[in-house]
Amino acid sequence: MTGFWRIAVIVLLLVNSAALVLRMLQPAPEPLPEAPPPDPEVPEAELVADAYRRATASGPRCFTIGPLATLVQQSRAEDRLRPFATQLRLRTTQADRDRGWWVFVSAPSRSGAIALARRLAERGVEDYFVVADADLPDAVSLGLFADLANARRRLSSIRRLGFDAQLSIRREEIPQFWIDYQIDPGTRSPWRFILRASPGARNFEIPCF
Repeated sequence: MTGFWRIAVIVLLLVNSAALVLRMLQPAPEPLPEAPPPDPEVPEAELVADAYRRATASGPRCFTIGPLATLVQQSRAEDRLRPFATQLRLRTTQADRDRGWWVFVSAPSRSGAIALARRLAERGVEDYFVVADADLPDAVSLGLFADLANARRRLSSIRRLGFDAQLSIRREEIPQFWIDYQIDPGTRSPWRFILRASPGARNFEIPCF
């Protein structure tokens, strides 16, 4: 066993010696050319993020937070931001929201809608009322459904009774409340606390106003 290890050590020494001799026989690599000095007329490249941080380090930054669902949320957010902001601006926008699927039967007039409601009642239909909508001034409403499958079942049941029921999606305009605010360099606003209390709201940077 001792003889085996002696042979292994000798072989390892020979391999290392051969590798060293081959490395010494290789020509030395040519030195890399020196980089030319920078041209003072060419502007130095910089990262956009670094340039932005440099540009905003000495000036105020402006943000907007929203949309907030209610005036109460806007008022509470204003109270949180006011100690940190140098300027505040409250504003309101309008957004469309789907209310659900509406099943209805239209009529040619108001008196026709009332007569239609009477006939529906005679056929055992419940949960209806006569509406006076701006887009559909004379109709009998048969329900507003969040689920389309439920709306279709209601539509089919009314049509089986011989009434020309219709289905449409109902939309409404809802107000959305925002706060634009300006802070000085190095100041942090409590926007994270506001977002926790207002699901769906965001905080992002805007041009200063």
